[in-house]
Amino acid sequence: MRRRDLLRTLPAAVATAMAGCNSLDAMTSDGDAEREAVTVETLDAPGSQAGTATVPADEVSFVEFFATTCSVCAAQMSTLAEAYRRAGDEVQFLSVTSEPVGYTVTKGEVASWWDDHGGAWPVAVDDGTALSQRYDATSVPKAVVVRPDGTVAWSHTGPVEAADIVDAIREATEGDRS
Repeated sequence: MRRRDLLRTLPAAVATAMAGCNSLDAMTSDGDAEREAVTVETLDAPGSQAGTATVPADEVSFVEFFATTCSVCAAQMSTLAEAYRRAGDEVQFLSVTSEPVGYTVTKGEVASWWDDHGGAWPVAVDDGTALSQRYDATSVPKAVVVRPDGTVAWSHTGPVEAADIVDAIREATEGDRS
């Protein structure tokens, strides 16, 4: 699919996806683009400061894509908190929503959801869905471990155990040092 065609279909795909857990099947990933950095806006919320985060970073990044409308995402928060406690210093740890902030949800509502569900690490909005597209987050929850060069070291869609997240982070971090 050409990028221009993708951009035309994106608003309808986002609106459809917001009915529950995302399913943005129209999004695709361009392998060459994976090495380019994408900056997202971080929110003022527990464990998070208003500003920006960039993926890939100078270190391995763990990114969890979620939606406030997704019950599986809400249930996954305690698992993410455990993974963050165990690996947070080894990695850039980030949760990102690509919900249409300002249309179906406000930044304040995302921050409130974050607080209600025990978020304690940086949370961001992917307003233009560039990060979601880059790492093929066509449904949520989706977790990716990204090396500093932008390549994906590990990816998982759906619920996942904290130990699996930590193992993937450590493997990517150790591989990055060799």
